[in-house]
Amino acid sequence: MITLLPPEQGGLDRALPHRSQVLTVCARDQEAGTAGRHPFAAAISTDDWEPLAPGDTFHIVTMLVSDDEAAEYLRPGERFDLWRGHDVGTGIVSRRVV
Repeated sequence: MITLLPPEQGGLDRALPHRSQVLTVCARDQEAGTAGRHPFAAAISTDDWEPLAPGDTFHIVTMLVSDDEAAEYLRPGERFDLWRGHDVGTGIVSRRVV
C-alpha cells in the first residue's frame, strides 16, 4: 500500500502515464535510523488499473523486486520510501508472495 506525496510536498508533478512503473523502493533499516536505507529497483503495478497520481493515498499496488536481498528488508509490516530522483512517497508491505 503506497501514498504518493503531492507536488507541493516534493512529490511527482504529474501522474505516471501507465499503470506499471519502475521505481526505486528504499527499505528502511530500523536499527540504522534515517541513514539506513536499502534501495531496490521494483516494478510497481496498480491493482485497480489506474495510473499512479500525485497525492494518491493508500493505493494498493503489487511490487516485483527481483533482488534476493530484498526479502530481508521488505517483510510484511515494514515501511519503505519511494524514490524517483528524490523521495516521492511512502508505503508499507502488507503481504509477500514468494
